[in-house]
Amino acid sequence: MSKTYEIVTISSKGQVVIPAKLRKRARLEKGDRIVFEYRDTDDRIEMYKLESIDEIADRLTSFIKPGKLPLENTSEFYATRDARA
Repeated sequence: MSKTYEIVTISSKGQVVIPAKLRKRARLEKGDRIVFEYRDTDDRIEMYKLESIDEIADRLTSFIKPGKLPLENTSEFYATRDARA
């Protein structure tokens, strides 16, 4: 897992610009929604891309093969996923 660091400055309005290099690596595009999470245990703010329902559906349907029944439970899902890795 590689990490990319960028330093940004907060504007007087509390805004920050996500550097282009990070936007490209995270595949963030105009209109994407992101979630900010604050952790008081280590005084950290993390940002996550909020997946659309279409992105989630695409990811999940990739496990369904033509002519094969859908997965029955989460254990079966994780076993299938781990076998693909």
